[in-house]
Amino acid sequence: MKNILSFLLLIFSFLVLGQAKEELIQKIIDYNVFESDCVGVACSPSEQFNRFEKLKSLISKKELSELARHKEPVIRAYASTELVKNDKEVIQLFCFEINKNETVETQDGCLGGYDEISWIIYNAYKWKVALKPITKADTIDDVRNVKISDALAKDRTFQKLDSIILHSDKDLYYMFYHVILKNVEIDEYLLPRIKELALKHNNSFAFDCIADKYPAEVKDYFENDFLRADFNSPNKVIYLDRFVEYLLESNNENYKNLVVKKLKKHNYWKKHLNTIEQKLEKYHVVL
Repeated sequence: MKNILSFLLLIFSFLVLGQAKEELIQKIIDYNVFESDCVGVACSPSEQFNRFEKLKSLISKKELSELARHKEPVIRAYASTELVKNDKEVIQLFCFEINKNETVETQDGCLGGYDEISWIIYNAYKWKVALKPITKADTIDDVRNVKISDALAKDRTFQKLDSIILHSDKDLYYMFYHVILKNVEIDEYLLPRIKELALKHNNSFAFDCIADKYPAEVKDYFENDFLRADFNSPNKVIYLDRFVEYLLESNNENYKNLVVKKLKKHNYWKKHLNTIEQKLEKYHVVL
């Protein structure tokens, strides 16, 4: 009799635990915002963050890994971030989210918006690595920055993430390229890919890396390829914005006419956030 009661109690406990997990998962999905531990101007404790912390305490490592492949982006964002912080499945999760290409609403302190989950994973791992060598004694910004740069440069997994981004043909979040190419050292092995990104994929961040050193190829791009180039996505319009700026800054009348032709040919750039109209006004260009 005692054994039967113990068995029934065990079954009941499993059922209660399972229900608690499902309720927490559903509450996270219903709220549907990926929040940090504190939100708002006053940095108030986040109930959403605490829900996941509670869920995390109830599930196994296997269940956490399964949640990182959940159909709901907000669940994947929390589960993937937790795994990445513990050096688990970093490359696999990043590649998975690049292929999914889904966003989630985010709130970190008083900063809110929508972010790709791949970007969330990238930054979770980046800052895990970057802050590891920093101590309380590192109060000078230059010292901190050197330590951060060294840590990222020596971390093979982080370098692999950068390589995946630079060699992907997908329409990835433009901030990846802004961050990676800002201080990149382009050697003979990387140069062909940077040129390909700039002149075949119309990536303005890659373009800025080569524009001064390869004027003949840049001239050929604008004369033969620019008018046909596809800028029909939020990321690509950011690239177009920079190309417009480059062309107008040149004070070249032919380049100015090229801008007018391009912008009049397609108006998709008007649908997305950009500063193209401000640049046209600045350089007295009328479409």
